[in-house]
Amino acid sequence: MAYVGKAPQTGAYQILDDISGSFTGSTPGPFNLTVNGTAVSPGNEANCIISVSGVVQEPQSAFTISGSQITFTSNPASSDTFFGTVLGDVFDIGTPTDSTVSAGSLSSTFFVKNNQTWTNINMTGSNNGALVGPVTVSGTIKYHQGVHS
Repeated sequence: MAYVGKAPQTGAYQILDDISGSFTGSTPGPFNLTVNGTAVSPGNEANCIISVSGVVQEPQSAFTISGSQITFTSNPASSDTFFGTVLGDVFDIGTPTDSTVSAGSLSSTFFVKNNQTWTNINMTGSNNGALVGPVTVSGTIKYHQGVHS
């Protein structure tokens, strides 16, 4: 499938089970959201595309989601059809708290040492590096563009 812009990197894109059999015209819900009979919790309304009788519903104003249940702002008629897709898993890590990301969580080409003393440093052209205070180097610092003492 082609995308306009950057293609999604992660997510478990799922088609929701048809809930129109529960539509009576007398209640806006809540209706259980499931995929193959297993409850799913989309995270929030913006993670879903919901269609009632072929009309795409606007998140938050036409429906709300709480856990694995959807409630519409108006009562779906018993003759209405339903189609829904969960666009992906919620993937908002926010900003990590200070001192919570270790070197093991970073790419293998990311190298960090703080408050260290080295005798020599040798970096090849395929590595990037940064020395951030207090760092003491006694000896030679070598990198792909030359040697500095």
